[in-house]
This record gives sequence, C-alpha cells and structure tokens, in this order.
Amino acid sequence: MRVLIVVHPVPKDIKKIISLNDDDYIIAVDQAVLALYKQRINIDLAIGDFDSLTNDGVLTKLNVKRLNPIKDETDTFAALVEAEKLNPDQMIMIGGIGGNRIEHFMAHLLLFDRFNKLKIINDLSEIFMLENENKKIDYKGYISIFAYDHAVITLKGFKYPLDAYELTAYDPLGISNEIIDDHASICVKEGRVIVVLSKVDR
Repeated sequence: MRVLIVVHPVPKDIKKIISLNDDDYIIAVDQAVLALYKQRINIDLAIGDFDSLTNDGVLTKLNVKRLNPIKDETDTFAALVEAEKLNPDQMIMIGGIGGNRIEHFMAHLLLFDRFNKLKIINDLSEIFMLENENKKIDYKGYISIFAYDHAVITLKGFKYPLDAYELTAYDPLGISNEIIDDHASICVKEGRVIVVLSKVDR
C-alpha cells in the first residue's frame, strides 16, 4: 500500500504526474484539501490546523484530524506520522516544493532525517534519500546530489563521474549532473545523500 501525502503548493494535475491506485491512502494537509476537491480526488484523511483553508465547508463529511495552531511541529510532519502508523510500502509527498513560504519547503527537506524512505514529487522534480546503497538510475534531466550531511559516493555513467568522493555538507559539487550512458548508478558507500531529479527546461 502507498500513502500519498498531498501538500501545498499542490500540482495542478496530480493524475498527470502519478497514476493513482484504488488502494492508495490519500492524506490532504491543510489547504491541500481544497486542491484535491477541485481535482476530484478522494481524501482518506484531512489533517492540519486549517488556518490557511478559506472554505471550511470542504471538510464536511471528511475524516478530519484538526491540529492546534500553536504547536511544535508542522502540519506536514504530523501527516507523515499518521502515514507511518499505516506501515505503508511507500510514502510519497505530492507538492510541498517551492511556493511563497519557502521556509516550509526547507522544513520538508529536514523530514528525511526521520522519514528516510520518503519521496517528494511535483510536476518538475523528484526528491529522495539514499543511504548506504547502490541505485541504478535512468533519467533524462538534471540530477543533483547533496550530502545529508556527509557521504562517500561513486557516480558512474554521468557526465561528471566521481570515485569514492567525500561529499560534505555545503559542498555544491553534486549539482546539475547528467547521465551520458544508457544508464547510470549512484553508489553511496558511506552516509546519506539527497537526490534531486529536475526536468530540463530547453
């Protein structure tokens, strides 16, 4: 089972970027409720303090967990805790990248420390963590790799390969790489990295 956590800013057409399955459990975070309502996507759980939801009427007949607006965690963090309770095979956050409140996106990147199997997607990007593993990858676009917060990595099949390179926090060396072979691999020999896949705008 997958749990899909939908977060503002929500992609305009979710069904174009991910195929929805009948057994997906869908959590709408705060104002994402309205976006899902407009896209006619069923909601299994609506969670948040709903301080940014302009129309409370959309919560009618939904399974709602209302949070106190004065709290030490974000609505998205609370949603991921609820998702984790379901013991899903995958946890995918849809949206939550960019937006007017860029600090929320920065907070979303910090979520990987607790939820290391999380994937974040929108119509332009995909973000995920790799930890002590070797991943084959085939992607037509930019691939950026950032230490979280330290890693030793080897890149094969890339325009800019690396061999047992020690990537540390604040080192931008891994930004905007591209695959030049039929396929490539990212080997994280030690530590953790955040991988960002970005569509090429040409």
